[in-house]
Amino acid sequence: MTEDDILGLEKQRYAAMLKGDAAALEALFDDALTYTHSSGVVDTKDSYIAGMRGKVWEYKEITRENERVVIRGGCGLVFCRLKMDLSVRGTARKVDSNALAVWVETGGATRLVAVHSAGVPA
Repeated sequence: MTEDDILGLEKQRYAAMLKGDAAALEALFDDALTYTHSSGVVDTKDSYIAGMRGKVWEYKEITRENERVVIRGGCGLVFCRLKMDLSVRGTARKVDSNALAVWVETGGATRLVAVHSAGVPA
C-alpha cells in the first residue's frame, strides 16, 4: 500500500459519490464500515449504500483541501478539509468539515473501513 494507491482509491470513492454509483461504493467499502457524517449521524456499509440507492444524498460538488496521507502497516489514513455541495433528502446543503478516511488491507484488497467528518467551527 502506497500513498498513490490510497489517493487513487479516494479519487474512485468521490467519483462514485458524485455519480450516485452505489455499486462502485459497495466494492470500495469494507463490510465493517462506520461512516460518521459531519451532522453526527452514523451509517454502516449497508445503511450508507441503501441511502445512496434511495438518493438520500445527491452530491453536486466535492472538493478536498490540505489532503495528507499517512501509511502505517496495512492501514492508510487520509486527512483533509472536505467541502461538499449536496442535497440531503431533497434539501440543499453545504458541508465544510475536517475529515478522516481509514483504508485497510484485508483479504488481498484495500477497503474503506471508517470515515469520520467533523464540522469546521464558524
